[in-house]
Amino acid sequence: MTAAIRSLPAALALFLTVARLLSAQADSASPIMAGLGNHGRNADRPYVTAGDRAYLIGTQDGNFPDMGSHVPGEMAGLWLHPIKLIDGFRATVTDSATHRRSVLSHAAEFINYPYGNRLRYGPVLDSLDVERFQFSPDGRQGVVVRYTLHNRGARARTLSFDFAVKTDLRPVWYSEHIGIHDAPDAVAWQEKRGVFLARDRHHPWFAVWGATPSSDAQPVSHPDAIRTRGRGVTAASRYRLSVPPRDSAALTFVLAGSATSERDAVESYRGIARDHERLLQRQRERYASLLARARVSIPDRGLQEVYDWVRVNTQWTVRDVPGMGRGVGAGLMEYPWWFGTETYTLQALIAAGQPDLAEATLRLLRRQSMKANANGRIVHEVTTNGAVANQGNSQETAQFILTAGKLVRWTGDLAFAGEIYPAMTQGLHWLLADMDRNHDLFPEGYGIMEVLGLNAELIDVAVYTQQALAATARVAELLGRTGDAEQYRKLAADLEARINRRLWIPDEGSYADFYGTRAQAMSAAEGASKQIRLKETNGDSLTPRDRELIAYYEHLEQRLSSMPDTTRGWITNKNWVVTTPMEVGIAPPERARAALDKIRRENVGEYGPYLSAVDRQAMMTIATGVQAVSEGRYGRTDQAMWYVDRIVQTFGRTLPGSISEMMPDYGCFVIAWTSYGIVVPLIEQVFGIEPDAPARNVVLHPHVPSGWKQMSIDALPVGTNTISFSWRETARGIEYGIEAEQDGWTFTVKEPSPGAKYYLNGRPVAPRASGIAMHGTHNHLLVVPAR
Repeated sequence: MTAAIRSLPAALALFLTVARLLSAQADSASPIMAGLGNHGRNADRPYVTAGDRAYLIGTQDGNFPDMGSHVPGEMAGLWLHPIKLIDGFRATVTDSATHRRSVLSHAAEFINYPYGNRLRYGPVLDSLDVERFQFSPDGRQGVVVRYTLHNRGARARTLSFDFAVKTDLRPVWYSEHIGIHDAPDAVAWQEKRGVFLARDRHHPWFAVWGATPSSDAQPVSHPDAIRTRGRGVTAASRYRLSVPPRDSAALTFVLAGSATSERDAVESYRGIARDHERLLQRQRERYASLLARARVSIPDRGLQEVYDWVRVNTQWTVRDVPGMGRGVGAGLMEYPWWFGTETYTLQALIAAGQPDLAEATLRLLRRQSMKANANGRIVHEVTTNGAVANQGNSQETAQFILTAGKLVRWTGDLAFAGEIYPAMTQGLHWLLADMDRNHDLFPEGYGIMEVLGLNAELIDVAVYTQQALAATARVAELLGRTGDAEQYRKLAADLEARINRRLWIPDEGSYADFYGTRAQAMSAAEGASKQIRLKETNGDSLTPRDRELIAYYEHLEQRLSSMPDTTRGWITNKNWVVTTPMEVGIAPPERARAALDKIRRENVGEYGPYLSAVDRQAMMTIATGVQAVSEGRYGRTDQAMWYVDRIVQTFGRTLPGSISEMMPDYGCFVIAWTSYGIVVPLIEQVFGIEPDAPARNVVLHPHVPSGWKQMSIDALPVGTNTISFSWRETARGIEYGIEAEQDGWTFTVKEPSPGAKYYLNGRPVAPRASGIAMHGTHNHLLVVPAR
């Protein structure tokens, strides 16, 4: 072994070279830039063409049926928040020689890219193939749709191409609550520009569309109507194309609009029409850059692919709305606006090297919450025109605070810390004064489950409040507010103890749903049965399972009424959030392991924890993701990866490149918070990256899944630095590589190997209790286990 150790400086250079080559292979900004096809499946399922200003939703066969439920049948089409522009469009190709006609309504294949989509129609007329490519450029108020017609035959083709659009200028959901109502549309052909201009008759909402260039365009008189809901109209234009034998021709359309003026709409159209090729290149480059950042190389290629795609999916949900701000929305197509619970997504963004977007979203939520509440409470749901549908569930304020603290820990941004600290303290005052009327440190109010009647001192609210206190203490310390820091630290410790004392139910081996009175427990049972019965109020029939659950909760309510009238922890719904003490790591280890085993044994379905272990039906990616984080928090890596794999198994079930909200394949077809259950277990637990950017320190404590022999992460932003970290098992031992762009940082590797020998950059070192500390920009650590 001695000769091998002496050669380590050369080995270090070789190791770093190999690491860079592996990194380059993982780069090319990831294979997912080549796109994923649906292979002809899921033709009637939705897709999105996403930009941060405008997005288009249709079905993978190329059509635009009425879809969605928030505004029934109106959630698809082209949206430019806070308004919708059009329901959709239809293309028809006619051969001028044979007069044969084909409506492009059945794409044979759909291919999804991070930056756009391609639809292949195959042969639509004799020897004529058509494909459609579309993208929505970030920062622009419209989309680009390009049709390419391939003439496979030996004769030249003269074609007529009709492009019909159904307008639907209307406001976003919930607008009527702030006095905004839809009105009929009007549309006119603009001969000089060769475009259509549509407007809403009562509002300054406009849509403009046409081909670029459009010199031979003519309007079509009395086109066949596109039959969709809404108060819009159908308008069509016709174009002549000549396609030489065995050659191709293309026709590019731009659909744009404005929520403020005709001039803005026309200028938006002109800008996209002029720059669409450059905008496409920029869109590609942006996603390539995103994927090159915090890129991983791991043996589980399926997980690696999903890791890349969930980061892309999050970008698809970003809404940038003038007058409102820029931030991550929840999901498509039902929830394109902003939510207080999106802090799960923000935690994943932070860990995947996108703190700027997380910071912008926190600012947006804070700003809109101050408008709506002005007391520290974070809103639950705010639409893109500022309508607040729910002023905020209690846990959302706590999650906002803990996420702000996490962002500071990863970025070291003291300016942001000073800016957000008043919001953190005001939020804590709302939780512990306004919402804690009995002063027991357990805030009251609804939590993430939003179950009717479950308005009590909930487990998730208490746990996230404890984490909010700890996060605020750390930020206070950074800002030199030592008195505040000590106060919040003490409250955090007190609340942690109370959670473990009052909300743990030994006989059940589980944490309680909530802490409260017998009357509150009965109310929770009654509310659960009432919520199920709401189906009948909405015109739906109850299923046999619904009736079983109603009977269960009615029996539970009777049983609770005969129990002692005490204040204690209660289990009524068996909601998935009982895992939150493990998620954040405040459950004692022995108790945590037993509780996690019980959840896996009794409360888990095919794809993860049931939302309610009483109901035992629905499963969601966020619940499965939180369970994965809970397992990983206690070093149970293989158990954590089992849950992560449940999420991976649902990849592409509805849309290539995406994961549905409800597992395995329903609800929103793109949902941002899925990233929490992929990114956080992988980056913070498997790679074990624990930053303290204000102190310029990073702890690396990997927990490698069984069977993995190597893994690496490259170009991960931490504070003002960018780091790369690799781990691999070799014949000599365990080798770590750590590279950083900046000097002056400390990297501490925790590698608990009793009796092992440690060699840092070829020289023997003695481990300390805190691990092996290293400095500089290039380091190699070899851990030789005891024989």
